Amino acid sequence: MLLGGDDVVEAAHELNALALKVDWQANGKTDGTLADWRERNRAVFRGINDFHEAARSDLGVDGGVTGEKHPERDLLLPPAQRGGSDGP
Repeated sequence: MLLGGDDVVEAAHELNALALKVDWQANGKTDGTLADWRERNRAVFRGINDFHEAARSDLGVDGGVTGEKHPERDLLLPPAQRGGSDGP
């Protein structure tokens, strides 16, 4: 924030707000389903890309982190766990 322009600062604030929503649900401060949690995480990924785009533009870096060469990625999820709380 100290060295970024207005667009970078705003993208950072938005990313922080999106990440907090994931944290609040993970800590039980906000209700939500697994689908809600996944969408919140996807929003964070989009926010990261928006922040990167703003920072690259602010620094004068050519290219981008989205678009045809960099398609949107989905969540990386571990395989479903089987069994009870004692293990697989």
